[in-house]
Amino acid sequence: MNIFDTYYMLAAVNELPPEHTFFKRRYFPTNTAMDIFGTSKVLADYKDNKQRRAPFVLPRIGSVSIAREGFSTYELEPGNISISIPLTADQLQNRGFGEALMSTMTPADRARMLLIGDLKELSSRISRTEEWLAIKTMLDNGCVMRHQTETPDIYQDVKVQFYDGTDNPALFTPTAKWTHSKKNTDGSWTIGTWYYDVCAMIKMLTSRGLPARELLLAADVGDFIMEDPWVMEVLDNRRMEMGRIEPKELTEYVTNPGTFNFKGRKLDILVSDGTFEDESGTDTPYVPNGTAIVTAPDCGKGLYGGVTQLEQDGNFHTYAGTRVPQHIFTVRPPAKETQMTSRPLFVPKRKSPWSVAKGVL
Repeated sequence: MNIFDTYYMLAAVNELPPEHTFFKRRYFPTNTAMDIFGTSKVLADYKDNKQRRAPFVLPRIGSVSIAREGFSTYELEPGNISISIPLTADQLQNRGFGEALMSTMTPADRARMLLIGDLKELSSRISRTEEWLAIKTMLDNGCVMRHQTETPDIYQDVKVQFYDGTDNPALFTPTAKWTHSKKNTDGSWTIGTWYYDVCAMIKMLTSRGLPARELLLAADVGDFIMEDPWVMEVLDNRRMEMGRIEPKELTEYVTNPGTFNFKGRKLDILVSDGTFEDESGTDTPYVPNGTAIVTAPDCGKGLYGGVTQLEQDGNFHTYAGTRVPQHIFTVRPPAKETQMTSRPLFVPKRKSPWSVAKGVL
């Protein structure tokens, strides 16, 4: 059995433990039967979700025929993520990380062990890019995918925008920086501006018939809201009509401190402190500081385009999948390389199913 055959490695990738992603899985799940394409471009359907009411009709007329709600289909080209890990002859001869000191492993055994480890590492890095892409799609109601060219430090941008015109309809602009609540001398409260801004962000969705279930916050904004004196008092008094504190860890980098009532609508509060290392080596938060997003789970879907690559038989083959591995080898110098490619694009199911505020603090 050739462990470096593409179909063997595809099977190995499918057997890898699922990545502990959050944003992609929660907001842009992938239906493997419908959302993975074998072509370079993908198809995305959108509905306007207009809230038309039914007319009154005299009984003798019968009924009024209405048009079936339409939708628009767009053909989009996903970005291309492709990374690789080299495998040299020295690595097959020498003891590897975690291997027993007196190991009896042969080079062939090490090749299999290294292959599985490399596939895991490559998939993990792609998952981190997918997490970034999921948040970026909500932040900008679209995304700019920067592709590296043949020349170092020269990039080519591929832009996808999920709205018409120049003004992003999902962007909420606060009139001022958010403030904390203040208690008046008579015991009443002057509620902080953040509360009314979140209510306005919720209305941007609900007025169009879209759900508002969650308030996703950057770490600094999450701390700001949970430290608000009014929030601390009403939750400390266990006023269930206002919300509850019931901290949950949803993943390593997202927590759910509880729920809160915004003028009758209870939203789960989600706080993200997750970071990734960008191209310059800087730790960067997935959710940028000063950011708040109102949305709901399953508001979009993750699409994947087909991957075409030159195989060892000298022909080009196209594969459909979220991860497509490939084995590349050279004779001089003697080296092998495990490569993995993914072509994701995350799209909303409805137009602007989120509202976003930036720089609130």
